[in-house]
Amino acid sequence: MQKEITKEQAFVLHLRRRSEPADLARMRRALGDPGQEVIPVVEGFLGRIQDEREDRWERMVYYLVAGLWANTVSSSELEQFRKNPEEEPEVSQSEESDVSKGYRRTLGHAIAQLYLERGQSKSIEQRFIALLDADEEQLPYRIRQMVRLLKSEEGIPIYWSELLRDLLAWNHERRPVQQKWARAFYRTVAKETEGGEEE
Repeated sequence: MQKEITKEQAFVLHLRRRSEPADLARMRRALGDPGQEVIPVVEGFLGRIQDEREDRWERMVYYLVAGLWANTVSSSELEQFRKNPEEEPEVSQSEESDVSKGYRRTLGHAIAQLYLERGQSKSIEQRFIALLDADEEQLPYRIRQMVRLLKSEEGIPIYWSELLRDLLAWNHERRPVQQKWARAFYRTVAKETEGGEEE
């Protein structure tokens, strides 16, 4: 029996299966203005999920995540993905208690790992706070800068389908995504620096 996957997971799987080296280059170029360039591999997926009433923000976020993903993938990794397009690795059970379930896949957790790896760099924390405050116009630039920093530090995973899901909800009035990322960041830092138990 085939496992059901979300549309966000399906998109990441689609990128892994269908992207050609030329698509990576196009997606990277489109990061400067997500959604403005037509990229066949992204449009092939959007065409299946969007109806006549196209959602501008949804389209922009899919292009943004595709570009961010392409920016972290090398041609040799792409070849591996195409041969074996498995889903993103899961967080191991030993790493995820019931209380922390879900937080370890957020970008807030990844940024906390970067902050700790860089000796609790104030500039990383300031960039994170600026990212949380980003509006629609600022978000592509700020998240691109953060993903570039994460890419430079080996061993910090980015869960692309979770990132896509979170960014699709970025503009909600009560800002649940920003709150979730902030909790993940400060919870991770507190646990690692004080040796305390997560509440």
